[in-house]
Amino acid sequence: MAPVVITLVSDGTRCLLARQSFFPKGMYSALAGFCDIGESLEETVRREVAEEVGLEVERLHYSASQHWPFPNSSLMIACHATVKPGQTEIRLNLRELEAAAWFRHDEVAIALRRNNPYTQQQNGAFPFWLPPKFAIAHQLIKEWVEKPIRFTLPV
Repeated sequence: MAPVVITLVSDGTRCLLARQSFFPKGMYSALAGFCDIGESLEETVRREVAEEVGLEVERLHYSASQHWPFPNSSLMIACHATVKPGQTEIRLNLRELEAAAWFRHDEVAIALRRNNPYTQQQNGAFPFWLPPKFAIAHQLIKEWVEKPIRFTLPV
């Protein structure tokens, strides 16, 4: 079983969501990456956020874990992280991600309530939507929308 961190990054008022090229159209999720040998969870969060979007994590907070059987059995370790104040410019690593963006609280709350994310809009675009309820990424995003997280662990 491989340990994977999945991290919802926030700047205090917005959260950062990203998508990989193989995601279904319109779906965005939290950042995720495998732990390297000898690396702590905190080190993995810091490295993955820096590698994927070029941001520096200031604090993190553990949320939960979930076994994920795809593709080869992983233990997903979910965290919330905040970035350093004033350092919110995304530097997207196109080898890792197709897109990443900051989303406001109201945008994310609407996406959580969306019933049928696969419905194509009249202009041909797909609405922004989030992972399904059984995924730990959904839980992280829902926590961020429903309650403020108290960040206690400096990284």
